[in-house]
Amino acid sequence: MRKNAELLFLTIAWLSVMGICLFMAVGRLLKVKNSKFLRMILVTACGFLGGMVIYLADWGNIVPTFVFFIAAIMICCEGSVIKRLTVGLMTASTVFSFNALVDNWSPFYQMYQIVIKIFFCAGLWILIRKLGPDRDFELAPSMWRLLFILTLPPLGVVFSLVLLSDYDTAGISVQYLFLLLLSLSAFAGLLWTMVVLARQQKLEEEALLAEQNRRYYEAMENQHFEIRRLKHDMTNHLQTALALPDDQREGYLRELLEQTGASRTLKYCGDTTVNIILSAKAALMEQNHIDFHVSADISEPLPMEKTDISAVFGNALDNALEAVKKLPESQRRVSLEARQGKGILAVSVRNQGRLPDSEKEERRKQNPGIRQFFTSTTKCDTKNHGLGLPSIQAALKKYDGMLELRQEGEEVCLLICCYIRRPL
Repeated sequence: MRKNAELLFLTIAWLSVMGICLFMAVGRLLKVKNSKFLRMILVTACGFLGGMVIYLADWGNIVPTFVFFIAAIMICCEGSVIKRLTVGLMTASTVFSFNALVDNWSPFYQMYQIVIKIFFCAGLWILIRKLGPDRDFELAPSMWRLLFILTLPPLGVVFSLVLLSDYDTAGISVQYLFLLLLSLSAFAGLLWTMVVLARQQKLEEEALLAEQNRRYYEAMENQHFEIRRLKHDMTNHLQTALALPDDQREGYLRELLEQTGASRTLKYCGDTTVNIILSAKAALMEQNHIDFHVSADISEPLPMEKTDISAVFGNALDNALEAVKKLPESQRRVSLEARQGKGILAVSVRNQGRLPDSEKEERRKQNPGIRQFFTSTTKCDTKNHGLGLPSIQAALKKYDGMLELRQEGEEVCLLICCYIRRPL
């Protein structure tokens, strides 16, 4: 009885070690749900996967283990269905290939085989950690479909060898050994493909956001130049008005006031770029009959790139303006408060409105790196206008910043905070 208890304890121990190793490996590719119960289920499924004995021509182990592991991945992890399924199939085919090799051709005794499997699970986790994609990586659905298709051949090889082998010849064929080695090595290729696709998509997104920010800043700068030109022209007009006779002066001034181009420029703070953006947005707010309040306690130029300042302030105000345009004029209010001090820039943008609960989950799925408070765009051109909040986040990453969008009573509040130092 004591011997059986010790054997049971050892079995649970080595299954737990393999389960934890594979759990951490899967956790580098998929986000596991924040539930202790679900995490325990996934660790258990990973333990069974890593420790299961896989003999050729034996249906009794591989099929139920595969079903249990894939079900655990789909239930316990987050992400799209195709993403979870692809990672689950890739992990299962790799571990099954190695176990089939060890269990059918290894010259070691069973205890040594268990130790080898433990080292393999730990090595798999280290490999994904060192050479795999970033923890918060994401791929387009088309890329996940491509990886899913590439995962099927090695998985098909393993299942074909195990399920379709002849019992009398199982474990002795060199061809079987070669095919399992080929299936096992496919994991490295799939992992590298995942890394390349993730890097390529990240570079494309960064390039798109950088180009958007550059164009945004250029538009703001051109508008500011136009305002300065109008100020210069206004000076000339005033000098002309002073030289006119009294009976002509009043008519000349009235004509100037009726000109739509006679916009004013405002100085809100000590940063020129922020002044350009706030002046331009103030004009848009006025055109849309929006009550716009600004409190900018920024005493000197911000040590940030101009395109990043444009991305932060411009996109934040654009989102607020878009939201309140749908409200009655009496409820159209937007306020911006910015504070600079002790190496930190804090910005708060508030507007009347509510966050639709139905859109929060959709935004979280589309942009996993952004907090779940964000809502998707309501503009018609969702491809271009949906980049507002991700553009802010991309700019803030350079300054270890964070942002949060939340509901406070009848107001939507966007909070931004970052360390205002020059990016490395």
